[in-house]
Amino acid sequence: MRAEFLTIFAWNLAVGVLVVAANAFRSVGTPMGYLVVAVNWVQGALVWGTDSLAIQTGRLEPGLSTALGRSGVYELTAFVAIAVATRGVMVYHQQSGPRWKEKFERVRSPRDWTLSRREATVLLAGIALLAVANYREAVMIAEAVG
Repeated sequence: MRAEFLTIFAWNLAVGVLVVAANAFRSVGTPMGYLVVAVNWVQGALVWGTDSLAIQTGRLEPGLSTALGRSGVYELTAFVAIAVATRGVMVYHQQSGPRWKEKFERVRSPRDWTLSRREATVLLAGIALLAVANYREAVMIAEAVG
C-alpha cells in the first residue's frame, strides 16, 4: 500500500507543479493554472474513468455521499487550493484576445514571486489535502485488491 500511495501522490504532485507552472501565464487576467484544474477534472472524470469521482460504469451515481466517498473531490479541491494560492506567480501576460493570436508579454521575473502568509497556508493545506486524499485512495485500492 505504501508504494501505491507514493505513486499516486507523486503523480498528483506533478499535476500540482504543472498548475503552478501554468499560473506563470495569465491570459486576459485569468491565471492559466485554473485551466489545468478544469482539464484535470474532465480528464479524471470522463476520459480516464478512474472512479475517483462519482462516475461508475458509465453512469453518474446520485447522492452526495457517493461523491464524498471517493477521493477525486478532495484531489480537485486540493488542486483548486494550489491554483488559487499561486495565482500571483505570473511571469507572462496576454493583454487581450483573441487568445490564439495575441502573444504573451513578459511582465515579471520568477524572482518577483512572493507568497503571503495566507497564500502559503492555503498552498500547504492543499498539499496536505492532496496527500490525505491520495492515502485514502491507496487504502481503497488495497482493500479492493486484497
